[in-house]
Amino acid sequence: MSPLKRRQFGKLAAAGLTSTILADVSKKAIAQNEKKIPEVLYGVNLVITNNGRNREDQTPSVELNTTDTATERVPARITVPSQAVENPSPVKKKSRAFFTGESDRVTKLITSKDGNLITSTVSNTRNGYFNHLLFTVGGASKAQFRAKKVLDLDTPNQTIESLLSLSNEQILCLVANEGVPPFTFKTIDFFSGKILAKDELALPPLPPNNRFANLCQDPKGNIFATEISADGIPFLIFLNLQDKAGITGKVKINKLARLTFEGRSLSNDVKDLNFSPSGQLYALAADKSGKSNALFTVDVKTGKMALVREFAFEKFTFAP
Repeated sequence: MSPLKRRQFGKLAAAGLTSTILADVSKKAIAQNEKKIPEVLYGVNLVITNNGRNREDQTPSVELNTTDTATERVPARITVPSQAVENPSPVKKKSRAFFTGESDRVTKLITSKDGNLITSTVSNTRNGYFNHLLFTVGGASKAQFRAKKVLDLDTPNQTIESLLSLSNEQILCLVANEGVPPFTFKTIDFFSGKILAKDELALPPLPPNNRFANLCQDPKGNIFATEISADGIPFLIFLNLQDKAGITGKVKINKLARLTFEGRSLSNDVKDLNFSPSGQLYALAADKSGKSNALFTVDVKTGKMALVREFAFEKFTFAP
């Protein structure tokens, strides 16, 4: 086979892989919609406190809630107090002359492969940003919480903006600079909390001026996220860790569709994305008023979003 034919075959094979995956996801979503079975999910909100805690080695307090896709009932709610990290090793710091005040953010809530909940938070201080992982032990239903600090980031202003559980040992994350571009893919060793120096996944470089967010994974392990370029319109993107470019050997990123609601492109990115166990993609975004959050379904092939219900949480994930 000539080099040209091999390249053409590679392109056709890659396109076929993406089409097959999207068709499979869409079929599962349609089946789920036909059954209309509510699925259990968790929502998290930051709890604002003025307790003068050590933001480097203590997490902010959060509220975890249990609810479902169909109703607004919250049968279980627990306030998780600030947790001291298990790995209080020092990280890079840099005092800032211009500083507007300390603050905290919740950046992602995920369900790990072993069924535990992991919440990522970012604490902003005069000496830089501190990133934490707050997690359950013994399963999501257990009210036992621990915390770790993310170690070995390159600079004091780097922030963990999204998470994805690859295994019980590794977490894929999106790292930004104070929450803005440039973004990079990194992998966290969950046991140590350290950013892995070696990229064993062949993760691709990201366009330096684009914003990336909302990592999530379908039931078969395919990874989705959102990307915003200079036009300000959020697009759904897709990558499969086994689908790599022939020349660079890096994982390929496929742009799928712009996110729309009622025929119009979104003017702002969604606040979170997650697949339900049945394969339906859900988004958390501002409602029409722009004052509250709401839950939407998302068609992975077209990017069309449909309102499900009001959803008063900052981030969410599904029960396994």
